[in-house]
Amino acid sequence: MMPGTGRRLGREEIWDAFVDELDRAGQAGSAASVLTPTTLHVDAPAGKPFGSLTRLEVENLVSIGNAVGRRGDVVKEIWTALQKTQRRARLRGN
Repeated sequence: MMPGTGRRLGREEIWDAFVDELDRAGQAGSAASVLTPTTLHVDAPAGKPFGSLTRLEVENLVSIGNAVGRRGDVVKEIWTALQKTQRRARLRGN
């Protein structure tokens, strides 16, 4: 639901809000904790932290984003950058 209006958000609006949240959290270094939307699509990995998604789940999100007329590849780019950061941290022992 859209706050204050009582109307349901469309899939495009849900996608846009998700990508905006990923972008903001990514700039703050915390994209891994962003939860995937629960109402985006029946095949979406609903409610999972972005940092725990598998490559297959991310590819699925890319397809969903493309299907709603958005650039799904943005999610993959954010996820790939997150994976690289997490890998570097593991190699450093953090």
